[in-house]
Amino acid sequence: MRRRDALRVLAGLGALSLMPGAALAKKADRKGDAKSEAKAGGREPVKPSWREGKQLVVVLLQGGPDGLSMAAPTADPLYAVLRPTTALTAEAGTDLGNGFRLHPALTLLAPLYARKQLAVIPACAMPGQGATHAAALADFAAGAPAAQRKGKAGAAGWLGRLALALGGERSQMVVASQSEAYDGAPHYAMLAPGRGESLPGLPVEDQTLFDAAGKLYGQAGGSLAKAFAAGREARQEQLAKLLEESRRAAAGAVPAPHFAEFGPRLGKELARRRDAALGFVAVGGFDTHSGQGAAKGYLADRLRDLGQGLAGMLAGLGPAAADTVVVALGEFGRTARENAFGGTDNGLGGVMLVLGGPVAGGRVVGPWPGLAGHRLAGGRDIAAATDWREAVAAIAVSHLGLPEKRIPDIFPGLGPGQMLGGLVG
Repeated sequence: MRRRDALRVLAGLGALSLMPGAALAKKADRKGDAKSEAKAGGREPVKPSWREGKQLVVVLLQGGPDGLSMAAPTADPLYAVLRPTTALTAEAGTDLGNGFRLHPALTLLAPLYARKQLAVIPACAMPGQGATHAAALADFAAGAPAAQRKGKAGAAGWLGRLALALGGERSQMVVASQSEAYDGAPHYAMLAPGRGESLPGLPVEDQTLFDAAGKLYGQAGGSLAKAFAAGREARQEQLAKLLEESRRAAAGAVPAPHFAEFGPRLGKELARRRDAALGFVAVGGFDTHSGQGAAKGYLADRLRDLGQGLAGMLAGLGPAAADTVVVALGEFGRTARENAFGGTDNGLGGVMLVLGGPVAGGRVVGPWPGLAGHRLAGGRDIAAATDWREAVAAIAVSHLGLPEKRIPDIFPGLGPGQMLGGLVG
């Protein structure tokens, strides 16, 4: 069994707490790899630049949460048109300004917004990224779309490259999920989330009407009955595929219901490990192809889990939250228009949350492309108005101490100094 498979099994059993053994094993493997890679690329060993005590925690919302629900553009007249059953009302949740409302299930984060410790970035994505979960997760891990991962660029994960750039061979990370995003990191310690509440299945549509219509058409017989039966069968097959996709999209991540409980524990560990510049955890349960709901329902429950987990993490960090920036984002967003199953499908632009003591928050950051058909990417997705990498690059430079010239080393395709300014104080 490979080490990664063993870690996944042990983590699922809750048999791991903190794994210095795994970290040491990883250290032994990666130290040589990193040096070899540097030599092969003709580069000098990396000079550490990390500002000690400063920390960045990445929370990957696996499945791609619906940005139009997290931060709803209720002032856009097309919003309710595109979302007949999943739109929030103009009175729901917290007013973020600029025509946006924070989903009411994220109410635990509202005080952070009021204290200007939470920034909300709508229409956020990496241009050119993959449209499937597997492709988008691979692009996220590499920190670049496939077209920009040529040669050695993007060979390791972007968090691994950032760890090396910040701390050299002594860099430390705390992780709670397996991900290729931190491949190449010389040292990491895994905090296993252990057992907890599992992820419920997506709601499926009520079959009562279909059963009644099927009986009616069946009694009529003929070609109409056959056409209805064939159409219903095709619809059920499509729904089954989407439900299976949603289940697989959460694989390897901490189930959102468990993250609500695990967040404070992760925060305490991050507070204890101030020698770690970076943290990572993946949270699953946001691939809502069916029965998504609006202010209440399946997605609202997952967002409530997320809000509890994030607020709990900051509470667990305690005073260390003043030196910690947390970013939460999906591998992509969802379609602007809801689908026939009362859900939303894989899209492009989503929402990125940036929270913590150093954040210059209390505002919606970045442009909003709008929901008009000609403004949508491919006529269906929220366009990528802000590249999430530019937000992370700004945090890495302004908060962690990464030299601006190193940005292209972390994110292939970005230029030196290409970052979203003013995000952290």
